[in-house]
Amino acid sequence: MANVQALFEQFHNNIRTYYEINETLREKKDIIVRRVKAHLARKGRPTCQEYLQGSYKMKVGICALDGAEFDIDVGLRFSFDEAKYTATEVRNWVFEAVDGHTEDVDAKGPCIRVTYKDGFHVDLVSYAWWDDALGIERHRLAHRDDGWRPADPPKLVQWVKDARAPFVDTKDTATQTDQFRRVVRYLKRWNDLAIRGESPDKPSGLALVLLAKQHLSAPALTWAGAADDRLAVERVARAAADTVGRISAYKPTPEYEDMFGRLDNAAMTKLKDRFGKLRDAVVDAGNATDPHVACKRLRDVFGDDFPCPDAKKQESETAMRTAAPAVVPSSSSAA
Repeated sequence: MANVQALFEQFHNNIRTYYEINETLREKKDIIVRRVKAHLARKGRPTCQEYLQGSYKMKVGICALDGAEFDIDVGLRFSFDEAKYTATEVRNWVFEAVDGHTEDVDAKGPCIRVTYKDGFHVDLVSYAWWDDALGIERHRLAHRDDGWRPADPPKLVQWVKDARAPFVDTKDTATQTDQFRRVVRYLKRWNDLAIRGESPDKPSGLALVLLAKQHLSAPALTWAGAADDRLAVERVARAAADTVGRISAYKPTPEYEDMFGRLDNAAMTKLKDRFGKLRDAVVDAGNATDPHVACKRLRDVFGDDFPCPDAKKQESETAMRTAAPAVVPSSSSAA
């Protein structure tokens, strides 16, 4: 069996991005937040506190494919309870502040989106934020259609951090990223290749995070105890493809919705079929004895950013081939 772990880790390094290394997003985000705060001050309105959220806060962001947009989610927390102002009022404050900043500012359902011609956008999500009579921190998201909706962004971030805890010893050398986050990034790139751009048929990044947690309760390891990312992807893909009925994954914070619920039945059938093809590809790669053959198979599902060394140099560049197949140690449970 070909050892493709080094190739998976190189693939991860090729596709990853996160807030600290994306200078462009940081600059644009800071400009927008300053603009919002200055506008609120001029109008004599309550100010807001910035709260970074989404894939950049969870550190599972990936580079956008050519021709696709990448984004950053920014929470704007207003220190008052939901009875003080309506969700529409608060959203209008934010929209007024950024209207005209670029040629494309749109009031989306859960956010105000500022789109740049450079191929990315910033989503501004407004919250009412206060401590209730029991001293419990509360959040309400200002939605365009539904008014104030229950939410808890800090709890969601903590949930993801807790999900990663069993993987603390699986960090790679190049990026010091644990296997859980690496696998989420692989799934996100696979998802983007299957459906480019936004679509109601496309699972969100959070849906894939929840699915990874559902089917990766412990690290996937080789017989020698080393991280095996190929096996980890196989576990998730196999479990999803073999799901009886619909795939579901419920958000662990209000409103506790099924993050796959927006997919209609036809889209769900196609998704399960795609997971089946992903499973077959990583199984084929696991069965291959030639690393070059394995990586070509993996490119079928992960695209050209998955590294594939020259066949003539494969012995020296991908190096080791394992003498036994990867298995799950007795301390780990298969999904």
